[in-house]
Amino acid sequence: MAIGQIFHIIHMTDDLPALEAWYDDVFSVRRGFLDHNYMPGEKRDASLVLLGDTVIEPLAPAFRVEGWDAMPLGRFFNRFGRHWHSIAWYTDDAGEMWQRCTDAGIRVFVEGGRMTTERPGPNSAIMTHPKDTITQLEFFNPEGSQVGTMDPRSNDSGFDPEWWISNHPVKTPGLAYTTILTKDLNRATGVFAGVLGGELLHKGSSALTGTDDAYVQIGDTVVQLSTPNTGNTLAAADLDANGEIHHAAAFRVQDLDAVQAYFETKGITTLGRDEHTLITDPATTHGALFRWTTWDVPGGPRDAAGGGTA
Repeated sequence: MAIGQIFHIIHMTDDLPALEAWYDDVFSVRRGFLDHNYMPGEKRDASLVLLGDTVIEPLAPAFRVEGWDAMPLGRFFNRFGRHWHSIAWYTDDAGEMWQRCTDAGIRVFVEGGRMTTERPGPNSAIMTHPKDTITQLEFFNPEGSQVGTMDPRSNDSGFDPEWWISNHPVKTPGLAYTTILTKDLNRATGVFAGVLGGELLHKGSSALTGTDDAYVQIGDTVVQLSTPNTGNTLAAADLDANGEIHHAAAFRVQDLDAVQAYFETKGITTLGRDEHTLITDPATTHGALFRWTTWDVPGGPRDAAGGGTA
């Protein structure tokens, strides 16, 4: 079962131009991959931007279009507001992913929130029910699609994922991991390391985030599955308010002091940090929780020197 490169993580917003301008200003993201795209089947507007080797999709419901609030993305916005929404991966066979999910009792949908009970062709895009996979996941075969052709990471556009390391104050190569909150860590691990065929890399606990964590590599990306083990934390508050959900994105950086100082010039405030991870206030990052870390998940794709202890 081929789950490959991460396609994108979705940052839900109520003001797409403002969010795009923020990514431009703070991170000098690469644009032109997909800009201000309206998808009628989802009644949404979105762009794709690159930060290091990671694609982020700033997205807003198309509020001007009648019926936006009846669509899955519109319903998500009305319930959760500005927040991380989902994770998408490229696959070479969406039909095989549908089969694997369906065999495990995971409901699968296509564009517009239509549930499908028939195996789609390999060159399809499918989405899982968020209650069945802890958050919504998408699997998309880019072969022959406009998006696949335009992706700077795979075409001949001269894209350099290390540009940010050499030229930008944040000095990030991209995601270290992305976090999903769960009430049942064993169940979540079973979905990601079992049904989806991921590799369980590491388990640990974090006093900074107040969570017990399992790190599973899916394709080229590490997913941190987290269960709060104490109250009065961002993780506990998010789980209490919103249930199981895509909670945070942690980007690998070189120097926490330098990153914190740079963010202060951009009005981004720090809520907490330890020796290897800094958490910024989602109120200053358009509602989405970011972490910035010098730590490599042991055995993960960025672990060139043996990782460390979470």
